[in-house]
Amino acid sequence: MTPRIALPKALFILRISIALFLLPWIIEKFTQPEVTAKIFAAFYFVDNLPVVASYAIGALWLVLWLAFIAGFKKQISYGLVMVLHGAGTLTTIPKLLPWLDSHNHLFLAAIPTLGAMVALYMLRNHDQLFTADK
Repeated sequence: MTPRIALPKALFILRISIALFLLPWIIEKFTQPEVTAKIFAAFYFVDNLPVVASYAIGALWLVLWLAFIAGFKKQISYGLVMVLHGAGTLTTIPKLLPWLDSHNHLFLAAIPTLGAMVALYMLRNHDQLFTADK
């Protein structure tokens, strides 16, 4: 398979993989708003996040997720997914550094995911398989 033919397929797989990575966090905002509140308290210094705020954040993320998975307005949807995930990853730096007591190796999954998001954003104009915008 030539690179010209393989690239759209590879980018589609990348987009779907990223979407599947994000999906549990979106679902959690609706099914376990108390977990969302704990995350916001621990990483974003927002105490007592109301349940309705978790639902609103989940709804906004769901709209963004649907745009992302559909390849709609790629510069905006891919860019927002990348920036929001990148910001979330930066807030977890103490969990990423192995020499700190707060290190948790599970948080390291955010780094290659961010790399995949950056790559997809950079190649967004070539991501044309099953996208709303060609």
